[in-house]
Amino acid sequence: MDRLRLTLVMVVWGSIGVFTRYIELSPFVLAFLRAVIALPVLLVFIRRRPAGQRISFRQTKPYLVSGALIGLAWAALFYGFQNTNISTAVIIYNMCPVYVMLAAPLVLKERLTRLRAGIVGISFIGLCLVVGTGGFGPAGFSSQGMRGMILSGVSGMLYAAIVIINRKAANQADHALATFLQMGAAGMVLLPFVLAEGEWRQVLAADGTEILLICILGVVHTGLAYNLYFSTYHRASSIEIASYGYLEPVFGIVFSVLLLGETLAMTQLIGGLMILGSTYLGEWRHSVHANASKSKSPF
Repeated sequence: MDRLRLTLVMVVWGSIGVFTRYIELSPFVLAFLRAVIALPVLLVFIRRRPAGQRISFRQTKPYLVSGALIGLAWAALFYGFQNTNISTAVIIYNMCPVYVMLAAPLVLKERLTRLRAGIVGISFIGLCLVVGTGGFGPAGFSSQGMRGMILSGVSGMLYAAIVIINRKAANQADHALATFLQMGAAGMVLLPFVLAEGEWRQVLAADGTEILLICILGVVHTGLAYNLYFSTYHRASSIEIASYGYLEPVFGIVFSVLLLGETLAMTQLIGGLMILGSTYLGEWRHSVHANASKSKSPF
């Protein structure tokens, strides 16, 4: 059942890029609405808990910081989706594990092994192949398409920071409460950008289809999917979770090809396989070592 849940979550998250193409809102407005709409859904799951969990303000700080970064990462990725191919944006965004490997020695004091260095090198070559022919978006190969790819990379870097913060937080809060705090922080950090843009009036002009898609993005893609994903953490192994995580970019590329008619050049395909394959190997090895350390620990 957990495998089915994880697969379903990856299918849902993989379709986000296609959904954004049919919503004509600015990335900041769309990311803000996604966070705000998810809050009442997450509140339902919190209230369904048999006993409420109390945490101090100090314990909430990592979740508030990571939540703020989540909001900015969403906005950056939505900009990438709007200005370059979904498949290209997805591949570049999924360089996130590489950024974690590069930052871990400095932040988490983890050793940069030869294997990790090799993965970083292979992924960088793959990134060069993707970017070299990946600027074909809605506006064709242009500076706009290049900005879309750059912001997709920025989104991956922000998510890398989120991963590191979450590792250091060490599950101080229940997953539903932690996600609620993160979505609240995401909404707060995005609100000034939404007001500064002055494009929130676009929401009032949205048609019924766009409103429905926005609600699905907040309720299904965020509130329900996040709760379903984190509810498997206590039962699924870290290796399984890491493995299923790589289905998200695969589904994202498949949906963009089947539903939007996008195409990938052969060099892009090779580059994407280099990035996803090498980072998967790195995540798998990290999970194996993490599980081995846990099995040796008396705790």
